[in-house]
Amino acid sequence: MRTLPVERFGSAAFTAAIRGATLMDDRLFVTSRHPVADLLRLAEVDLDTGETVSITDLDLGGASGQRLAHDGSYIYIGAAGHGSIWRYDPTTREAIEWAHVGGSTMWAYDLRYHEGFLYLGTYPDCMVRRIRVSDAQVETYGRPSDSQYATAVVADDEYVYGGSASPGKLQRWPKEGGGDPVDLTSFLSDSPVGILSMVKSGDLLYIASGRDLISIRSDGSDRVARPIPSEDRYIDKLTVAPDGTVYALARLTTNIYRVEADSLTQIARPHDDVENILLDLTDDGRFVGVSGVGDVWTVSTMDDAEVFSLTATDFAYADEVQSMLLHKRGQRLWVGGHYSMTVHHLEEQTSQSFYAPGEPKAMVQGSDGTVYAGIYPSTKIVAYHPRTFEPTVLGTIGHGQMRVKEMHYDEARHQLLIATGASNGAYSGALTYVDLATGEFDVHVDILPGQRPMDITVAGDVAYLVGDTWGDGNSGPSKPAGDVAAVDLNTREVLWRRELDPSWQAYEGVIHQDGQLYLMGRRPNGAWLIYDLATESIVHRGELGGYGEFGQSRGRVFSWVHWAFDIRELPSAAGGTGHLLHADVPNGWYNNQEFCWAPNGKQIWGVWGPDLAKFTLIE
Repeated sequence: MRTLPVERFGSAAFTAAIRGATLMDDRLFVTSRHPVADLLRLAEVDLDTGETVSITDLDLGGASGQRLAHDGSYIYIGAAGHGSIWRYDPTTREAIEWAHVGGSTMWAYDLRYHEGFLYLGTYPDCMVRRIRVSDAQVETYGRPSDSQYATAVVADDEYVYGGSASPGKLQRWPKEGGGDPVDLTSFLSDSPVGILSMVKSGDLLYIASGRDLISIRSDGSDRVARPIPSEDRYIDKLTVAPDGTVYALARLTTNIYRVEADSLTQIARPHDDVENILLDLTDDGRFVGVSGVGDVWTVSTMDDAEVFSLTATDFAYADEVQSMLLHKRGQRLWVGGHYSMTVHHLEEQTSQSFYAPGEPKAMVQGSDGTVYAGIYPSTKIVAYHPRTFEPTVLGTIGHGQMRVKEMHYDEARHQLLIATGASNGAYSGALTYVDLATGEFDVHVDILPGQRPMDITVAGDVAYLVGDTWGDGNSGPSKPAGDVAAVDLNTREVLWRRELDPSWQAYEGVIHQDGQLYLMGRRPNGAWLIYDLATESIVHRGELGGYGEFGQSRGRVFSWVHWAFDIRELPSAAGGTGHLLHADVPNGWYNNQEFCWAPNGKQIWGVWGPDLAKFTLIE
């Protein structure tokens, strides 16, 4: 095979995803969710500006940061996938492997300092331990449950409490001298996730358990369950103010609640649509929050919040690509990442990253240059100004949908076509029309009954959709075979719906070329075929070695396969027989690869591992 040129240009997408955070004397420290070139990235962040005060990349043997805690002098790092707790000195910016706790697969899921000891809960052994700070001596209390995750640990003057993920259980051990635990599980509420957070204030233990925030005394007495408002998913962080008041932070909504004797009172909503890593208070009474996607915010009661995204700072690091779009104006390449968007200015060879309200799973460009992105998991459709990048949320698809699979801009009718899959456990996906003149969303569920539409191709006034009978996160198919459907874009009516092959349970992709549909299989994985629309028959079959994406240019058809890591030209009227173009391409896509064609129609933009790359496909 003759090697075709590949040019590489540095990181394609960026993220500021965070796992660990702690506030020490109003100094905020955070750690990267993923290793950065096999190093743990730790940053100190200025709470007033959102800028990084310092960046330190630590060699923890490839582990990333999971949980942070402090004792007033040192930062303790419970790493993801490391048998030791590390201690970091903010003065010297050096870290030591401080205390050995478990095996190389250990993760610290809670880390708390209390009166000379560091208390921790770990995965995968679901163990509660403590480490004496003076000499790093480790003591073990035991397992809260049969879960693999000990998610919450709290100590007071007499006891140590340990809680777990599902099956959520709560145990109490004597703080000194060991002894058998007391099972307090009966005082919890039903929860599919178990216990997410615990704190102790005065004589009461506060527990985030399912749809309730519970308080009990050390023996379980005086139990009070405060229901969480319906708009909140869970309470995932708790903190105690110096006066003993307990505050709770809700996942996704980011509502902050003051915990009353038998209820919750909302006092602020600084952010939205995130999982929380930290809730704490500064010395001057401001709440500080950190999200898993790299946001830092501060807020005082009922005041406007200051929200900063670390995506735009030097804390950001290379990420897997969610989607890609070459803008037809200004030589700008848009790359969607994990809660971030990066725009590469190709002529200037510069780039800038900014926050996105989720993962942009698909992007298209409108006739006026506006960039439209479909966001996971909210199914928001966001319009970005092509020069200022100012975002405008057009609306949310909803209707039980979660994952945007494909978007198409229908220029003739100035509308978006959006294929989505339902949330885990459901099968019925949707085709949504967004009228860009009126802003109206028209959601059609079950265009493909019991299936999620996986891809869209348009020829004239007809859109063709392909279905997946397994949906997202299900253990089996909804029906024996997947469908292909043709939809009239003027009337939005289904023209026909067919099972082309009874052995195909799921399609992955479809394109239209010269009166034929090229169809890629997901189940069977890697099979592909050509369906002739005029004769209503399958005229060709082939094997790709895995599923991925189709591309087309100058009358020729191509495939880029996720699992085989190769780019091929396929048989077509313009191209003759198929052949391999690029082999062993390192994968840097989170989803299927995309064909992002350069204006000459001979090259595509994509990624070579984490790097932005330009591939020549047609000589």
